[in-house]
Amino acid sequence: MHLLCQVSIVVLNWNGADDTIACLDSLQALTYPNFIVIVVDNGSSDDSLLHLRPYEAPYPLTLLETGQNLGYAGGNNVGTRHALEQGAEFVLVLNNDTVVAPDLLERLIESAQRNPNAGVFSARILYFDAPEKVWFDGARWNTSTLNMEWPGQDAEEPSLGLDDHDTDYACGAALFFRAEVARQIGLLDESFFLVWEEVDWCFRAREAGWRNLVVPAAKVWHKIGVSFGSESSPLRVYFSVRNQLLWFSRHAPMAARMRLWARSLRRLIPVFSLGQGAEPWTRRWFWAMQDYALAWLGRGNRLQYLVTRRAILDYVHGRFGDCPEKVRIWGKAWAQRDRVA
Repeated sequence: MHLLCQVSIVVLNWNGADDTIACLDSLQALTYPNFIVIVVDNGSSDDSLLHLRPYEAPYPLTLLETGQNLGYAGGNNVGTRHALEQGAEFVLVLNNDTVVAPDLLERLIESAQRNPNAGVFSARILYFDAPEKVWFDGARWNTSTLNMEWPGQDAEEPSLGLDDHDTDYACGAALFFRAEVARQIGLLDESFFLVWEEVDWCFRAREAGWRNLVVPAAKVWHKIGVSFGSESSPLRVYFSVRNQLLWFSRHAPMAARMRLWARSLRRLIPVFSLGQGAEPWTRRWFWAMQDYALAWLGRGNRLQYLVTRRAILDYVHGRFGDCPEKVRIWGKAWAQRDRVA
């Protein structure tokens, strides 16, 4: 490996030209000379292409247009395939809602040179709105709680060390990898569409013998939650619940899968609540029974319950890829409630 390895940076845009252009602007300050940028427009329905097509950069820039929303996995796969076809030695999949440190690529490539048995790397990712606070510094799967844990999250960045360290997966907001890994294990699984896809891919890399590392000296700042509007939106809940089940079916031991299934089955049972209020209890009882019955039928106003229920049932029926249109309708209703509140 020589110092000036060819790096392809893949930036996915979906209805977010302002963020994408801010990201591309930050790439102009990169001090590493041998990189190209591939912007993939993922079927934007706004005026993104009117801004992206004429964008000029001092580095080689290619704009690919998918014509439809292929999700995080599918859209980034379009860019990664192009990078591999163009002979990239390394690929950086970079969220469009990020800005990067000027020495980002040097730090990542130096880590790759120090660690020849590592194939996947993550930058240390900090909050855009709190530049000294860490959002991602590695992940660890906890078998006891059946959850991913993120050691170092919300720590002040100067309090953490600068040594490269192992992680169970590298964050998809700044996912750097040897092209050799993608050629060996394939690309992101498009069944996931959004979230858990990079976790699945990194575990596949580990199973193929590659280490996953966090490189703290490589820094990226991330605008959290832009893709979903909020981390607690129905879209986030749907993909998180369904895709966690899919990931567990592939990578978790049987005992953990059974425990997750027990938890999921409990979540299918709606909670009966009489609620509080000044109305007579008989009227509140009637409303509560009506609400409870609708929840069992997958209808009504319990958006968090309804989207969780749909996610679990879609997993059971093998419905993957993009979410049903109903989930997007619930998302709009949730956003409206959030604005009113």
